[in-house]
Amino acid sequence: MVGAVLAVFGGSGFVARSAYKTVTVTTHGQRQVLRGFTFGSLGSFLASKQIPVNQRDRVSPDLSTPVHDGMKVVIQAPKFVTLIDGNSRATLQTFAPTVMDFLNQQGIQIGPKTRVSVPLSSPLQDGEQVTVHYYETSTSVKTEVLQFQTIRRTTNKLYVGQQRVLTHGVKGSKEIKTTTVLRDGKAIQQSTTTKIVKPVNEVVEVGTKQHPQHLSARGFSSFVILKQLTVVATAYMAGGTTATGVPAEPGVIAVDPSVIPLGTKLYIPGIGIVTADDTGAAIRGNRIDICMASQGLASNWGERVITIYEVR
Repeated sequence: MVGAVLAVFGGSGFVARSAYKTVTVTTHGQRQVLRGFTFGSLGSFLASKQIPVNQRDRVSPDLSTPVHDGMKVVIQAPKFVTLIDGNSRATLQTFAPTVMDFLNQQGIQIGPKTRVSVPLSSPLQDGEQVTVHYYETSTSVKTEVLQFQTIRRTTNKLYVGQQRVLTHGVKGSKEIKTTTVLRDGKAIQQSTTTKIVKPVNEVVEVGTKQHPQHLSARGFSSFVILKQLTVVATAYMAGGTTATGVPAEPGVIAVDPSVIPLGTKLYIPGIGIVTADDTGAAIRGNRIDICMASQGLASNWGERVITIYEVR
C-alpha cells in the first residue's frame, strides 16, 4: 500500500513519506492506532478517520495542532458529578481524575473537621455523587451561685444578744456545660454535664444565758440577781430561834431547803434583802414564810403569790 502510494507521487518520494503519519489515539479509555497521509491539523485528521469528537470533549493536544508522525492523542469525555457541599447541591462537569482533584477544582479545602462521602484518592466516576459535610463543636458554660444557709444553735454559754460564728459560710456553684455538635451549621447532637460545688453552711451559736441584773434596795448597796422564783409567801411574827440558830427577826424567812438552800440571800420586793435561815412544817415546795416585827404586820401580809430573787 505504501509502495503504491509512493509510486503515485513518483519522484516526490520524500514528500510522500513525510505526509504519511502514524497517530495513536486513546478515546474514552480505548486505544487505537491510525495511519494516513496528512499535512493538516489534528481535527481534520480525526474527522477523516471518522473519530467523533464531542463539543464537550477535551482533546490533547489541541485540535488545531499540526499532525506529526508518532503523535499521541487523548480524547476525554467530561464526567458529570453531583456535588453536595454542605447545604448546597449542584451537578458539575469535570475532567478531574480523582475525588481530591475534583474538590480542589471547586475550591473546597479539606480540613480535620471535614467529612467526604468517598475516599479522596478514589478515581472519580461519571454520574457519581460526592457529599462534603463540615463539622464543628461549640461549648457554652453557665454558672449559678449556690447560697449557703445559716444554721443557728442555742447555747447557755453565751448571754442573750451574744452570738459566735462556729463555721463561716462559703457559697457554692453549679456549672452547666453544654456541648453542641454542628454539621453544616445545624445542631445534630447535644450533651450537657453539670458540676456542683456544694456550699458550706454557716453555723452560729446564739446565747440564751440571762444577763446578771444589778439592783439596789433601800438601805442596801447594789446587788446582782442570780435567778428568780415565783412562790406563795405567808408571814409570821418575830420571836424565838430559827432552824439555823439565829434569832427569828425581820430579815429572816422560812423555806423548804430542797427548793431554797438555807443561807441563801434573797431579795423580796417591798421587803428587801432577807436570808433563808428558818424552816417550817407547813413550808414545802415553792412556799416561804416571812418573819415580821409584829402580829399585825404578819396578819396584814396574809398570803400572796410573789416573785423573789436570789442575789449576791
